[in-house]
This record gives sequence, structure tokens and C-alpha cells, in this order.
Amino acid sequence: MTIDAEPRELVLREFEAHAASGRAQIEEMRQGTATYKGVPIKFGYLPKYFSREGFGKLKEDLEQAWRILVRVIQEYLDKADYRALFGFPRELEETILHRPAYSTLLPVCRLDIFLNEETGDFKFCEFNADGSSAMNENAELYRTYRNTLLYREMDERYEQHMFELFDSWVETFLRIYAEGRDPEGQGTDEAALPAVAIVDFLEKGSSAAEFTAFRKAFERAGCQAFVAEIRDMRYENGRLLTGDGHPVDAVYRRAVTSDILAHTEEVRPFLQAVRDRSVCLIGDFCTQVVHDKVLFRILHDPRTASFLSEEDKAFIAAHVPFTAILTKEIAEREDVRNDRAKWIIKPRDSYGAHGIYPGRLLSEEEWKARLDAHADTDYILQEFVTPYRTENIYFGPRKPQKAPGQAGEKAEKVSGPAEAEQVPQWQSFSNMTGVYLYGGRVAGIYSRASVTPIISVEGDEHEMTSIVLTGRQKH
Repeated sequence: MTIDAEPRELVLREFEAHAASGRAQIEEMRQGTATYKGVPIKFGYLPKYFSREGFGKLKEDLEQAWRILVRVIQEYLDKADYRALFGFPRELEETILHRPAYSTLLPVCRLDIFLNEETGDFKFCEFNADGSSAMNENAELYRTYRNTLLYREMDERYEQHMFELFDSWVETFLRIYAEGRDPEGQGTDEAALPAVAIVDFLEKGSSAAEFTAFRKAFERAGCQAFVAEIRDMRYENGRLLTGDGHPVDAVYRRAVTSDILAHTEEVRPFLQAVRDRSVCLIGDFCTQVVHDKVLFRILHDPRTASFLSEEDKAFIAAHVPFTAILTKEIAEREDVRNDRAKWIIKPRDSYGAHGIYPGRLLSEEEWKARLDAHADTDYILQEFVTPYRTENIYFGPRKPQKAPGQAGEKAEKVSGPAEAEQVPQWQSFSNMTGVYLYGGRVAGIYSRASVTPIISVEGDEHEMTSIVLTGRQKH
């Protein structure tokens, strides 16, 4: 599935040369645009190398998952009894039931999985829809990786395929927009390009640089494009306008639904334009069916099984972890309270790993307190999936390490030279693989890892370049 022994051996063979190359890449990244809250991202020197066969299997599986998710959205839109399983508030349900004019109900998503890189088996972690991000981090890692010694050495052995995530999304977006303008296929002028707004609560956006990169991609395709603060948009004379007065025909929505509903009055002009179909919203609010983590439980429900094929039901059984709404009854179950290592608590509708509590990282008392505090408060209880671990190395400054001992003991600094000069060490990382799908087709991979079991940008997350390798023909 992945190839890691060979690149690790290359690094070990000429460690000092690779260390210098790694430090140069870190400096190049610091001069770039891949930051989180103003701080350059950390990354493993070794990319995540997928074999062509392994990537092909992953692509097949994740595109099947996309088809299942679209079928679920369609059932939600069509059947009131199925909608009742989700228990969404009336305002959210009414918003979701605003059907888009186009047929691609899940235009963009990133499906995050815990992938066993030996066997190819996996379990889902979460489904991200319109707010899917980190495309810019990928692009910056690709740009700087091409200047490394490891790239040159691997390039002698393999063809290295890297993913392009900006122009490919614009191509998908414009195809969906064209269908939305002409859903009956009556021959509307497909050459007419929309003025596009990339819309979010900008202080929550993943990166101004990422939005700028998407704006430039739309402009390369011939569109007018703007990055717009959703609260500043106006609706006048049947046209949606950006805050500085630019008319908009189509919206690439990065603002997640929960944030929009939390600021309903502030975004009223935007919502009214969408409801009046004065603007083409890609993706529409029906994607919330996928984003809410209650879907993990509903995928196992007999009602879902009633409209899926045997193949799809087997897929769900194999890849979707057991999930339950965290009710007081569930919180009091003996197997839940007394076997905390098996479970993790998550909010139903959140992102960025906020409010997540893995039982194995809490004391028994803390675990029971979390169960009691979050029961009947829109949290879920989910089977904990142990991430696959691999070794990688970061050539930047290291934080002081905790001396061997029991959890909670006072940390001690590693003896030796100053922190910034310490010899980099190989570390074992928990891995997560995110797979981007544009219009139902796999468009790229987002690889990240952490020394802890929780992989989050708010924690000790390291990103990795994602590459598909094909062996070069020997002559």
C-alpha cells in the first residue's frame, strides 16, 4: 500500500546530507504560505509514498464511499421518515431541503480515514464536506519537496505523481455550475462563465493564502473571482453582491453550515439569495447530512440498509466504526464506563478536533466525568480506532522531551546541546489519511501524523507530502 523502508534507508545512508536538505526545506516552507494561525506547519521529511496499486485500491474504495454518501443525501431529501433519524432542528432541516439545481449533491469532500498501510484496510474518522481544507499545505509541500535530496534520489527509481488541487476543483466547479444553469439540457450557453465568490467567515478560514490560490485558479479559467466575508454580502435587486459591491453568480462555500446557522441574522442576505436561487451555491446545504457525525450511527441503521446494495452494506460494516448518541443510558453502560480504552467521545457537529476525548488518554475518573458531563448534550460515543504507526523525522528544532516514567511525572529536558542544535531523532507517528473527492472522483491525498493518537492541527500534528510512485522501466 505504501513504500517507506526504501526512502528511510536512503536517508540513513547519507544522514547528514539529508539533514541539511531537510533543514533547507524547513526554511523554504517558512518563507512560504503554509501556516496555521501564523505559524509555519511542521512536516515529516519522509513523504507518504503510495504504490500505484495501493492508490488504485484506495481510489476504488473511497469513490464507493462517495456514492453511498450521495445515496444517503438523496434519501434524506426524498423521505420524511429517514429525515427523522437525524433529528435536525427545523430550521436546519428546512435549509437542507433547499435542493440544488444540479445533480452532484456532494461536490467536494475530504474523507478522513485510519488506513492500515500494510493491508489496505481502513476505518473512517470523519467526513468533511464544503469546509474541506489544506489544499495549500499540499501545494507548498510539493513545491519544496522538489528541491530536496530525497526527491532527487527517489526520482532516479520512480516516477513520482503529485496531486493538483486548485485547477482541478475549478474544472469540477464550472461543470456543476453549467448543469445548474441548464438542468434540463436545453442548450444554455455553457461558455458563459460565472463571477465566483469564495465565501467564509474569514477569521475562521484555514488560510488566506489558500483562498487566494483558489481565486487565482478561477481567474486562470476566465472567471471573475473574489474572496468574500459572508457577513458583508448584500442582496440587492435580485443580485448577491460581495461587501465591496461585486455581483456574484456562483458561490464556492467554505463556511460550514453550523457556523452559518449560528450567525443567521448576520448572513440573512446571503441566505435569501440562495433561497431565491439568485446565485448557484456549490455545495448546497444538503451536504450537512454528511458532515454531521450522527451519520456514522445512521449508516448502521436498518433503514439505511433498506436502500443500499449488499456490496454497500458490507462496505459500511467493514469501514464505519460503531457509533451511538451519547445519552445518559449509554453513558451508564458498564462496558462504556469501565473499558475507556475502547471509546472516544466527539461532538456531533464540529471540526478541528475540538471537544474530542479519547478514553485511553484520560484517567478513569476523568473519563467518567466526561461521560456524565456530555451525556444528552449532542455528543456521540464511538469505537476508538488505533491509528497505524510509522517512523518519520522532523529536522527542525525539537521540544524538550519527557524523561521515561509514568504519565504525569515532571518533564525533564534532554541533556546535551541547545534545543535548536539537538540531533534530530526518528519518531513513531500515528497516521491519518485524508482523501479529497471532486465531483465523486478522487483528486488528491492529505497525509498527516502525530506522536499522540489524536491527529489534530491544534496538537502536535506533522503533515507529509503525498505521492504515488510508479517504478521506472529499466533499459
